[in-house]
Amino acid sequence: MKKLLMFLLAISLLSACQMSEAEELGSGDKLKKVVQSLDKEYNIRTATIDDKRNIIKVDIPNSKSSKSMQRDFAEIAKTYNLEDFNLKINKIDLEKAEKQRKWLEVTSALYENIKKDSQLKGVLIGDYDIKVQPQAYIKLYIPYSSSDSAASSYATNVKKTVQEFLTTDNMQKIIKEERYKLEIYSKDEKLLQS
Repeated sequence: MKKLLMFLLAISLLSACQMSEAEELGSGDKLKKVVQSLDKEYNIRTATIDDKRNIIKVDIPNSKSSKSMQRDFAEIAKTYNLEDFNLKINKIDLEKAEKQRKWLEVTSALYENIKKDSQLKGVLIGDYDIKVQPQAYIKLYIPYSSSDSAASSYATNVKKTVQEFLTTDNMQKIIKEERYKLEIYSKDEKLLQS
């Protein structure tokens, strides 16, 4: 009896040692492993895992091949018994994404400055989906109608104040030598300063 128990124990230990990594991991860990494996080749920028709908969404540089990634995903998913998951690929232009990130940082700092500066009371930043091609574009709205006699001079002062802010050392560290366009509009969306 003792020998039989030792034999069964030895077999169960041997079986446990031979268990593959895929069988040892929980589903969340398996999904992370799949994404990590793909990241080595495809430089995944962001990944979202929806285990309720069995979807993995990834953002990859537009220089990478979607077809080969789908093929590699199918192989890796099979290794981890995740064949029921689908891969959704979104290709991104890394240069454009970096410019958007940079100009979002600039406009966020500008927004904070506008909130604090009494000379900029009522000024709004428009078009937060920053257009960066071929250059960054910042659109500001003043709280005056274009027909208001004070609108033009207020727009001029706003432009001067904002340009001074954008030329500070902190902003120049972010902007560097990159060109941008600053436009000031009335609340009725008429261009007052460009």
